[in-house]
Amino acid sequence: MMDNLIWVALNFLRGKKYGEQLISTALEQFNSSKEVAVPISKDDYEKAKREVELSQKKGFKVITIDSEEYPKQLRNIKDPPIVLYINGKILKSDEKAISIVGSRKCTVYGRSTAETFAKELASKNITIVSGLAMGIDTASHKGALAAKGRTIAVLGSGLDRIYPSCNKDLYREIAKSGAVISEFPLGTPPFSYNFPFRNRIISGLSIATLVVEAAEHSGSLITARLAAEQGREVFAIPGNITSNTSKGTNQLIKDGAIPVTDVNDILEYLGMDTEENKKELPLSDEEKAVLEVMDNGAKTAETIAKETGIAPSKLVSLLTYMEVKGFIKRVAGRFTKIL
Repeated sequence: MMDNLIWVALNFLRGKKYGEQLISTALEQFNSSKEVAVPISKDDYEKAKREVELSQKKGFKVITIDSEEYPKQLRNIKDPPIVLYINGKILKSDEKAISIVGSRKCTVYGRSTAETFAKELASKNITIVSGLAMGIDTASHKGALAAKGRTIAVLGSGLDRIYPSCNKDLYREIAKSGAVISEFPLGTPPFSYNFPFRNRIISGLSIATLVVEAAEHSGSLITARLAAEQGREVFAIPGNITSNTSKGTNQLIKDGAIPVTDVNDILEYLGMDTEENKKELPLSDEEKAVLEVMDNGAKTAETIAKETGIAPSKLVSLLTYMEVKGFIKRVAGRFTKIL
């Protein structure tokens, strides 16, 4: 095992020609089970030492690619990060992870769908991985937390540079029960060119990636492409053919991504539809009320709103959520209970 500080020092040299050569040499030696020996200057070594000390002071953990704690699935990708900064904990159970990504400028339907899928998957002991961005990422993390499940956020900046800043509270909540991770040294701003590097970690941590909504040239499509290149499954939610936020996901399906409309589609395809994963989500009082009014047959949304007293604006997302969960189905503009 190489001195961890040398890996950290090498991480500072990323992007520099000689640094990339040193990293490549170190990884070749590591993958060949040889002793890793690369030249590092005294100044670089001292810089790495200060970085680790500062990280520990801030409550962050620093692990390197040769650590036993390093995620196995991530180590197996083509260009694994050599250093990970962690706020929280990475557990062995996180090997069973699915990433959920999508548009920052998502629709209400997309946000609701992402949160629903994340909530159901997390309730079945599956870790949800995403990128802490606005829109689909945020909804996915929140869905996992709502199910009291595990979620991991991967940043395109240093752990001490929370981006977007409006997700500071979400960042802290994730770190308490899951983990926020980054390969970038402390203080690294959220430069736009960092995010494709971040995306390979999101897909690399996961056995599969689900894209909920994506425009034609979305960063989420980069994550999907990386997942496919890493040999991971790619799922996509079909969308309205006239919606810009669905053009990317619909194209993914054309290109071979697996279309899904239900969490069970994912579980069955991955062979994870076992009794261990079949934990029923409790029905809320409003969901029970909706099902009760359907005892007498199919109802329109207008009738359901009238008979339950649920505001129409809230009922739209509630019915979508219940449909995705498999409690109800929509036929010819009416909703009926699935027995």
